[in-house]
Amino acid sequence: MDAKLRLGWPNRITIARLLLIWPFALCLLYLNEPDYEWLRRVAVGVFALMAFSDALDGYLARRLRDESPLGRFLDPMADKLLITVAVLMLCVKGIHDISDATPGSVMRLPGWVAVIAVGKDVVVSIGFTTVYFATGRVFIKSRFLGKSCTVVQLFLVLSMLLWPDLPVWLSGLPKVLWYVATALAVAATFDYVRLGTAYVVAVAAENRRGQPTEGDKIDADGQR
Repeated sequence: MDAKLRLGWPNRITIARLLLIWPFALCLLYLNEPDYEWLRRVAVGVFALMAFSDALDGYLARRLRDESPLGRFLDPMADKLLITVAVLMLCVKGIHDISDATPGSVMRLPGWVAVIAVGKDVVVSIGFTTVYFATGRVFIKSRFLGKSCTVVQLFLVLSMLLWPDLPVWLSGLPKVLWYVATALAVAATFDYVRLGTAYVVAVAAENRRGQPTEGDKIDADGQR
């Protein structure tokens, strides 16, 4: 089997994390039903398992020297899919605090936060495809802003899932993370657009000179 497509343990763990998105989404879909409030805690458990697997596959890839282009592609894709599913569900369904008898005791992710979070990944995906067709090369460069945005978005999802259990002095944490995650998503989007444009220009200039370009650069704003 081609080494680029070989399914070592890091890639198997990443694929398992991708499959866990399905039960996680089901938990978010029904956790506000009167008889299924326990699904919120299940969702937190599944989320924690996915976070652990994210750290584990990166550790094993480095420890076993089993890094591969497939793994570098799948790892950030799992994060993007998880964030997309989570922010859309939290925007539509929200989190109800069943311990509070006050009508309307619910926290929903604002639409503008969800749109910008998903929009970032859409722009990056379109940019990835555009760069590939323009240069014939795969290029996704790891950036600090992108990684920071992903981490904050994951903390945002977790903070909303835990919102009914948070002490009073931390109850506003999800709202703070709304603004931080959105600012980072906007900054990361512009950063990736700038980087992708510069790469296309550089490849075009090198091709005109008849010089070989660097090999395919594959990385991502994931955790590997």
